[in-house]
Amino acid sequence: MKKFFVIPFILIYTLIFAPCIAQDTKDYQTFTYFQDDSTELLLDLFISNSADTIAPLVIFMHGGGFSGGNRSYGREFCRFLSENGIHAATISYTLYMKNKNFSCDGILTEKIKAIQMAAYQGRIATQWFIEHADSLRIDTTLIFLAGSSAGAEAVLQAAFWDTTAVNFFPDTLSPSFVYAGLISGAGALIDINMINECNSIPTILFHGTCDPLVPYYIGPHHYCSQIASGYMMMFGSLAIHEKQESLNQSSQLMSYCNEGHEHAATGFGTPGKFEVLDFIQKIISGEHFYIHRIFKNSKECKMGLDFVFCYEP
Repeated sequence: MKKFFVIPFILIYTLIFAPCIAQDTKDYQTFTYFQDDSTELLLDLFISNSADTIAPLVIFMHGGGFSGGNRSYGREFCRFLSENGIHAATISYTLYMKNKNFSCDGILTEKIKAIQMAAYQGRIATQWFIEHADSLRIDTTLIFLAGSSAGAEAVLQAAFWDTTAVNFFPDTLSPSFVYAGLISGAGALIDINMINECNSIPTILFHGTCDPLVPYYIGPHHYCSQIASGYMMMFGSLAIHEKQESLNQSSQLMSYCNEGHEHAATGFGTPGKFEVLDFIQKIISGEHFYIHRIFKNSKECKMGLDFVFCYEP
């Protein structure tokens, strides 16, 4: 059954990641989850306040256009989850686009490689947690992925990419493994057909309808011209939500009318983190839902985009 809510909402962010950054307290453990001759990847793990029992796990991937940002952006969000009975980790990954161009005049194959590499490393981190599940008391049937902006693109691809067909990297996860759910802040898929009845999992999606970087519905990444070298079509949160409905899968979409990419961070700060916690608790309890919440803003969309989503249901 569909549920629609229209909520008056005015939210101003000065920085995309501001809700995710707070004064840090060393109440987490840092681990190396991958290392070879040239690369060391770290994660910060916040242990649930119910550490004496097996707990769910959320793995968070930060934003930054695959060229910047770091795992500290996710610490406050992970701390919040740990205080509410959930293990949570924020991870580093290779910033493949550092000193490269991830926009319209970039190189398409390099952009795709950056997404694939980050997605793959998210899956490596997942495998590391599975291998250490007993000592860390992780419920491996309740592992969630979460990401903001580039991190959201990474976790969406990590969850839905057919790694048997696209073996850019050797997959480390068992073919039988399935994530419990996915939390996306202004993310998108390269191909909506990545989601199918075999791999569909519950999602909660946060997105501004006038996001100029990652399309809210269907459009080019950064709204590039078709003749741009970095032209890449993407399927954003509304397209994913509609696909989930067609598969009768649980999904919750948080649409912010006429607002932009700042909502990449909304699900990981206040008040969005409470929606995420509620989403996780719904999944744990086995609830099935399909919810679209629309937050109205009186300002006009000034991005010049063709698709402006703001309606009365």
